[in-house]
Formats: sequence, structure tokens, C-alpha cells
Amino acid sequence: MKLEILKYVPEKEQKGLPILFIHGAHHGAWCWKEHFLPYFSSKGFYGLALSLRGHGESEGYEELHSFSLDDYVEDVLQVMSSIEGKLILVGHSMGGAIVQKLLYYHPEKVEMAVLMASVSHKGMVKDMLRVAVTNLRVVLQMIKFNKGEDVIFPPKVFFSKKLNADERNKYLELLQPESDRARNDMFKPIVPLPVSTKVPVLVIGSKKDWYFPNKTVKEIAKAYGTEAVIFPDISHDMMLDPRWKEVADKMIEFFTNTQKQSLASVKGE
Repeated sequence: MKLEILKYVPEKEQKGLPILFIHGAHHGAWCWKEHFLPYFSSKGFYGLALSLRGHGESEGYEELHSFSLDDYVEDVLQVMSSIEGKLILVGHSMGGAIVQKLLYYHPEKVEMAVLMASVSHKGMVKDMLRVAVTNLRVVLQMIKFNKGEDVIFPPKVFFSKKLNADERNKYLELLQPESDRARNDMFKPIVPLPVSTKVPVLVIGSKKDWYFPNKTVKEIAKAYGTEAVIFPDISHDMMLDPRWKEVADKMIEFFTNTQKQSLASVKGE
């Protein structure tokens, strides 16, 4: 499978391990190119982002609805195999589900992980039922969009009201349908329960996330043995929010502190 892969080499001497960014449903590698890839590069991190099969400039769009969540995991593994040693995984929304699968099946390849506005380890049945009951008209519009009908994806689902109109319209043009099969996969538990991993995980959410409420974010964090970081006013698409830098800086703080703890542990031995 030919995949679109964006690579940003550090502007300064590289610090820490490479970071692989994994997008969510309806997106592509482009969502990381706007802010995160250049920012992390400026801070000394080697960043990569892929477009999953059928997304962005990767091949397979004609077969999009046949792809499963496990197919997407294979795409990420394909990219990971080109990187020597361990790396850091960052997954947004559906990308968070992919990261959780990799943490379960291939923990030896991952040094740290970030789950941003992520699908729960239990799946997203409860969360989708909630939004269907409270925002039925929006959900029906999303369904029409996913069928390829000539409708605009509802902006409120992903983007902040404070986002510049030109930016919002640009991002809306880049959104695309998501695989029905992969979407159905996300209604089931993502990994066997209870979850267990020795890999340090940062779980990030927001009080203004349209998809996943604080309760879901806190449940994910508890399952992975950590405390959730919940921002007060950031949209579901955290990497495209006007306040994206706050999220990026929290991730860098996590990477730095975790690396220090790891080094201290090694010296202690």
C-alpha cells in the first residue's frame, strides 16, 4: 500500500525519539502539517505523519469503505518498520484507537503514547448514542456526508467557533468520508479488557469536545493508570484549534518528564 508520509526533520539537534502522528476519521496527514509538525520540529523533534489508506494522498480511496481498523494498524506498522528503534505514537480520535491497538499488540515498539480526544478503549457506542440523542440533525448530516452526498460536514463537530473562517473553510474542504467498516469497528471494544500496558500514556481531552465528554476521557486515563489532562476550551480537533499550542506544549512536557524519569531509573539500577 502506497502511503502519503510527511517528514519534518528537526531544525535543531534532535532531542528525544521520533514522533509518529496518526490522524482520526475523515482526516489525513494534512491536519498535522498545519501546526504540530513544524512546531515539534522547531523544538528538536523528528516528526512523521501518515495518511491512512484511502485518505489524503495515500492510495485506496476507491475501496475506502472496505478497510477495517486493523488495516489502518497495518499502515502504521508499515511506517514504524522504517524507523530504527522505538518511537512515540500520537493518535487523535480514531487514531487514538489505532494507538491503543499498537500498545496492546506491539508495546515493544513504543516508548510513549498520547491519546488526544480519543475513542475509548471500550469503543464508542455510548458516546455516539449520546450525540445521536442530543444532536440528531448533525448526526444525520454526517451520515449524508459519509455517503458522498453533496453536503458540508458539520463544522461544530470538529472545529472551534473561534477558528478563523478562512481556516475553517479550508479544513472543511479537506475532510472526506470515512470507512464504514472502520467506523463499525470502533463500536466494539478496541482492545481486550481490562487494558494493561507498561508504556507511559498521556490522555488529553477537553470540556468543549463535541464527541467525547470528560467522563470518557477520565475513564480512558484510569484504564491506563494515569490522570487525564482536560483543557477547558479546546475543540475536538485539538491540533487545528486556535489554542493548539497549549496541547503541543503539554505533550512536550510529558515527553521531557518521562524521558528524565526513564534516565533516572536506568542510573538508579
